[in-house]
Amino acid sequence: MKQNYTTGEEIRAVAEQIKARADSAGGLKRIFCVACGGSLGGLYPLEYLLRCESKELNVYSISSNEFVYATPAGVDENALVVTCSMTGTTPETVEAALRARERGAIVVTMSASADTPLAEQGQFHLVYANSHELHGGYDATNMALALRLGFELLRVCDGYAHYEEAMAGFEVLDASIGKALARCKRRADQFGREHKDDKVIYTVGSGPSASVAYMESICMLIEMEWINSSSIHAGELFHGPFEIADFDTPFLIFMSEGKARALDERALRFLQKYAGRVTVIDAKEMGVSIIAPAVEEYFSPLYNWEAAFVFSQSLAESKNHPLFQRRYMFKVPY
Repeated sequence: MKQNYTTGEEIRAVAEQIKARADSAGGLKRIFCVACGGSLGGLYPLEYLLRCESKELNVYSISSNEFVYATPAGVDENALVVTCSMTGTTPETVEAALRARERGAIVVTMSASADTPLAEQGQFHLVYANSHELHGGYDATNMALALRLGFELLRVCDGYAHYEEAMAGFEVLDASIGKALARCKRRADQFGREHKDDKVIYTVGSGPSASVAYMESICMLIEMEWINSSSIHAGELFHGPFEIADFDTPFLIFMSEGKARALDERALRFLQKYAGRVTVIDAKEMGVSIIAPAVEEYFSPLYNWEAAFVFSQSLAESKNHPLFQRRYMFKVPY
C-alpha cells in the first residue's frame, strides 16, 4: 500500500498550531532536535536554518538517550521537541518524546510510517519518505520535512522575508536532485573502485553540511561498511586534525553553498596540496543553485546527502559488502 507522506500544507498547519499552543503558555522560545545517529543528523538542517535566521527561537540538538538522562531545564511549555526515528521504534527516542511530553513541551514526532510507537508520543506526527528505497521523493525525506518545518516556524515566529523563495525551492527539489544523482553515478562508481580496500576514510564538512559529513562517517562508513572513519568540521581541520593529512589517507569533503562555503574552500585548498586522495561532493555542482540565492544554502545538505548515499552504494558494491549487513545492530542485546 502506498504511504501517504506529510504534505507542505499539513506542515504549514502544524507550525501554526504549534505557535498557537505555545502562545497560550507565553510563547515558543526553545526548540530541541532529539534523535539518534542518522536521524539526529537528518534534523540538522532545521537546527542550522533556525540558528542562522531566527531572532526568536533558540535551537539545540541532543542525542536521545542523553536527553532522557540529562533532560535540559528548558524543556517546558515554551519548548518544542522534534524527534525522529525511521522505524519509529528506537527505544531511547520513544522515551525522549515521552519525557518531553511529561515536562509539558510540544512534541513533533517523525518516522517513515504513520503507525509507530514514536507517533503515539507526539501531538503532531510527520511521515517521511525513505528515498533510498523509493529512488525519489527527495522533497519528502526526513531532512526535507524537517527543513520545511523550520521555514514554517520562521514564518510564524519571525515573519521570515524569504519564505516564498524557500517554498519555491521545494517545488523543484525532487526533480533537481534526481537529475543530479544520475549525473554523479559514474564518479561514484570510480570512488567505489578506488576506495574498496581502504581501512580508513575521513569526512569533512561545515555549515549546513556538517551533519552530512557526520552521517556519512558514522552511518555509511563505520556502521554499514565497517571502515574506520571520523567526521571533521572544516573549520576545525586546522586546529589539530590536519596533522593526519598525507598522500595515502583518503578524505571525502562535502561543500555547501552559502555563508560557510569559505570554510569548505579553505579545507579543500589545504587537502588538495597536502593529501593525495581527496573526493569532493559539492552541492553547487549538484545543482542546488536552481534554488534562490537567499535560501539555497539551507537546501545544500539535501543534495549532498543523497549524493553521499550513491557514493556509499558504489563503495558497497565494489567491496561486495551489502550496505545493510550488520554484526551487532538489531542482532544482539544492547
